[in-house]
Amino acid sequence: MRARMTIVGVFLSLLFLGAGCISFRGSVKVDGGLYYSGDRGEKWGQRGAIPTVGGQARSLASVNVRTFVQDPEDPKALYVGTDANGGYYSWDGGSAWWPLGQPFAQAQVDAIAVHPREKCALYVAAGKKVFRSSDCTRSWQSSDFEVTVSALAVDPVTPSVLYAGNTKGDILKSADGGRSWRAIHRLENRVERILIAAPAGGGGRPTVFAATRSAGLYRSTDDGTTWTDLRRGFEQFPASLEYKSIILAPATPGMLLSASKYGILRSVDAGTTWQPLNLITAPGTVDIFSIAVNPSRSDEIVYATASTFYKSADGGRDWTSKKLPTTRAASMLHVDAVDGNALWMGTRKIEK
Repeated sequence: MRARMTIVGVFLSLLFLGAGCISFRGSVKVDGGLYYSGDRGEKWGQRGAIPTVGGQARSLASVNVRTFVQDPEDPKALYVGTDANGGYYSWDGGSAWWPLGQPFAQAQVDAIAVHPREKCALYVAAGKKVFRSSDCTRSWQSSDFEVTVSALAVDPVTPSVLYAGNTKGDILKSADGGRSWRAIHRLENRVERILIAAPAGGGGRPTVFAATRSAGLYRSTDDGTTWTDLRRGFEQFPASLEYKSIILAPATPGMLLSASKYGILRSVDAGTTWQPLNLITAPGTVDIFSIAVNPSRSDEIVYATASTFYKSADGGRDWTSKKLPTTRAASMLHVDAVDGNALWMGTRKIEK
């Protein structure tokens, strides 16, 4: 059973928690890290308090967020990976955050994956290592690679199976819970994300997708043995192979949303064909940094740029927009698995 926060920790987290920017040393405001909205993005509050024994205020307000994961079994368990500050977890729905572990305290964490049925088992990709813990972050073991690991996912049907991708374009697979790995395919382009769609109706094998930085999307329906190149479906949309983000729509089997330099494309046939969403901005005119969908209602879509948050309740036919509550870009968006009105947003400084 997971260790829970002490009464002192709860008190400190409440003390440090604020709805606006977190201020240090008087007038300095730090507006990065994490933001939360309980009303689908109408109002945002900064989150990320880190309780400390001495009472000195610490938070995630200055970090650049790379990834955000919600435990599929315990929706109050949340995980964040950062550019250069390691990873953090919260077991109280985001009120207080704690470092994931010393092995990657100052590392870039590109991916985090959680076992779908064992909530103390999780995996972290940091640099040229994949770390695994089976005791709620108390201890870690690692597998070492020659190339930086950039993507990671757990098979929801057979959780002892994991897939990873690296910056060289290799797809790796583990059949023993991350203890050993083998290369199963090479895409010759950095793997940005691996998605695994559970089979519809609960039968059969899942579908694995590998999204690359600039060579499109690949799909496997036979546990990674063979891969289908899906680039043809993107050909009519200029710059659509330049990856920004890609997500599954869990409520609609076979549906994906891909954000690229072009804009946002939607597929309802597992990536074979694509159609563009009609956005407020013209194709190719803005950089979309993040996209998310309500896991229970596929028509509720949100996305964000360096300055603006957009949402649609009708599958992308109509959009409303709001200025971001931060000077940083929205590097990730996540819709809560239980409450579709609850959103999380991670931010990052964009180097110009």
